Amino acid sequence: MYRVCSRLIFCRTVLVQRVFYSKRVKQRQQLRDNVDCHVTSDYSWSGKQVYAFGFAATGALGIKPAVLPQESGNTNRFHAVGYPVKLSSFCKNHSPLAAACGYGFTLYLCKNKTSDYGVYGCGLNSDGQLGQLSCIEGQLDTGEPVYAVPVPTLVPLPLSQTDSADLKPTHIACGRAHSLVGLCSLTSPNVPPIVFGFGNNAFGQCGREIIEGEVFGPKSCVVSRIVLPKEIRGFKQLCCGQDHSLLLSTDGVVYSAGLGSDGQTGLGHLGVTDRFSPVRGSICDLFVEQIASRGDTVLALTRCGRLFAWGNNEYGQIWTVNDNLQVSEPVELPLDKCSVPSEIRGQLTRVSIRRPSSIACAGSMCSLVDEQGHVFVWGFGCLGLGPKVNHAPVPTLIPPGLFSNASPGTFHRLISVTGGLHHFVVRNADGLLWAWGAPRGGLHCLGLGSGLAATSERQTYPMPLSVPAEVVDVACGVDHTILLAKSLA
Repeated sequence: MYRVCSRLIFCRTVLVQRVFYSKRVKQRQQLRDNVDCHVTSDYSWSGKQVYAFGFAATGALGIKPAVLPQESGNTNRFHAVGYPVKLSSFCKNHSPLAAACGYGFTLYLCKNKTSDYGVYGCGLNSDGQLGQLSCIEGQLDTGEPVYAVPVPTLVPLPLSQTDSADLKPTHIACGRAHSLVGLCSLTSPNVPPIVFGFGNNAFGQCGREIIEGEVFGPKSCVVSRIVLPKEIRGFKQLCCGQDHSLLLSTDGVVYSAGLGSDGQTGLGHLGVTDRFSPVRGSICDLFVEQIASRGDTVLALTRCGRLFAWGNNEYGQIWTVNDNLQVSEPVELPLDKCSVPSEIRGQLTRVSIRRPSSIACAGSMCSLVDEQGHVFVWGFGCLGLGPKVNHAPVPTLIPPGLFSNASPGTFHRLISVTGGLHHFVVRNADGLLWAWGAPRGGLHCLGLGSGLAATSERQTYPMPLSVPAEVVDVACGVDHTILLAKSLA
């Protein structure tokens, strides 16, 4: 089970509570509250810029003075950054290829000056979610201690002498208090892939045997090589939910492990699973291209453009089965019907959901961007539809006029959406960003400015971010956000 000290650190560092419709969910939420973020690496671009913003006292931003202000001689403590800050020192020696955000911690996949590849981590490491990296003790303004890795540091991976030297880290994912790192051969498809799991394994989310009473921490951390099903010859995505893990193989098959109390493993039961098993049901014979999960709900997008979901349905995320609060097998979400806000119905005609190109699944709300660049949202929360709308039973169009310089159907259209537990960030083809939501730790992780973060608790419409670079990837955590970018020059 979780250590008491670890739970105190997590709960008091950033209090993130979802809005619940039932006492049953409230009771379960007291057990664990989390965020996830999944990222797959892209070796085709050569960006060297990282921007970070959000809650900083955990070390997740990699800004050391926020954890240890006494070392910098700064007597004015700061715990959050409300606008994108460039991590110049880190980027001097590393080229970031991917980032993943967890609950107060961050992983980076980088190429260094020696042309070697490695995984770097910073932030909370109370449960060994950053492997065996040593922690330092910082302090919150409440006086509570926080045990963290203050700057991005290389995470050792236990490769053996028999492993191919051609194996390189290609995929990373972070959950509430666990992490996954995937390694693949960059030149030979015959080399079997490897996935390492580390951090909290109370529900088998690290893909290894659950040990009753196991103590999780950096000193006792087990960086385990996950035993994958033999049919997996490669993977295209790793994804972590709160306390479950997902793997998408190159064959388009989804595998899962971990907590299944809401059906989030998609394996047809509500128990725990400590071995990765294939998700069957209605996606059994379909090729899945993309998966998304932040809380306890999962979205899966197939190659033919069909959308499926399973897991928690407390907020109507899986609208076709509203009578079931837990959906333990994939259910198709028909995209033939959508809703348009009444304010713009006269301006738009024949609006429909075209083939989805990007999906995101937050704690209680979901979003997709279609091939035309339209953004649709549904579920419960701060959806981006204004202060009066907190529930959308079916995919509802966010007015395109709110995304200036990103007109649908043009070369500047929106192309991707990324979700935190309570917020979304969308990106257009030019690398411009818009954000909205109501993160429980404050609006700093939206990157819209410290003034807004100090005066507001909700951003109900999409707002543009100011970033002096072309953003190529976004990773959202529960209370912080990481941007990978390349120079505009």
